[in-house]
This record gives sequence, C-alpha cells and structure tokens, in this order.
Amino acid sequence: MPEIKRILMPVVFSDNDNLAAGYARQIAMCAGAEVDLVHVTPKVDFISEDILQSVYTSHVGYEKEVAGKLMDAFIEKSLPGVGIRSKVVLSGQPVDEILKYARENAINMIVLPTHTRKGPEAWFVGSVAERVTKKAHCPVLLVHPD
Repeated sequence: MPEIKRILMPVVFSDNDNLAAGYARQIAMCAGAEVDLVHVTPKVDFISEDILQSVYTSHVGYEKEVAGKLMDAFIEKSLPGVGIRSKVVLSGQPVDEILKYARENAINMIVLPTHTRKGPEAWFVGSVAERVTKKAHCPVLLVHPD
C-alpha cells in the first residue's frame, strides 16, 4: 500500500469542514502525514471595466486576508497536533485549483467535505466533490455531513 505523507484538505469554512478535519487529523496522526489546507476563491474573468476590475481585485485581496485568518482559527480548533505543511488561498475554479495543487505538491490523499445539494441546484451546479473524485490522481475521502 502506498504511503500517505501529504493530505490535502480543501476548506470553505462550513460546519462540515470540522467533521472532515477529524478524519484528516486521524489519518495524519496514524500515518505521520502532514496536511495542506487550501481555500479557493472564485475568479471572475468577465470584468472589463477598469474601475470594476479595481474593486474586484481589492475584494479578492480582502477575501484572501480573511480566509488566511479563518484558516489559522480552523487549524487551532480542528487540527491540533497535526503538522500543517501549508495553508494557501487560491483564486480560480475550485475543481481545477484543487487538482492542480494536488498534482504539483505530491499530495497522496485528498480529504474533501461534501455539501448536500438537492433538486435543480444539484443538476445545474454539479458537485466539486464528484468532479475532484473522478479526476484526482490520488485517493479521495469524501466526508458527508451528519
């Protein structure tokens, strides 16, 4: 069986992140692995007006700063005693950014909290978890809400 030395955990700062962190923590402690945390902010490419682009850029900078602080609190609360290799805030499409980060950083496992969508929202929006699971180069543990 391949060794698990690096676990990627994408976070969106929902209640289910804490549940998924419990699994990531347990696996990391048993395997002696480190955890990488990633938060992806959506990137909007269709803004063309200079002033709108400036406002958007300021908003993204602020969002990244807030996400960094939320990650620090999340680590303290949900991942005590775990080696955190990195905590990164990325901008782009979540599926693409998660998969790219996993490939470029030798991730051995992804622990991914899921968010239940029902009805038309699920049909049109799709599932980040489903797409990551289908395209990932490594095992993916999906953690469903209680």
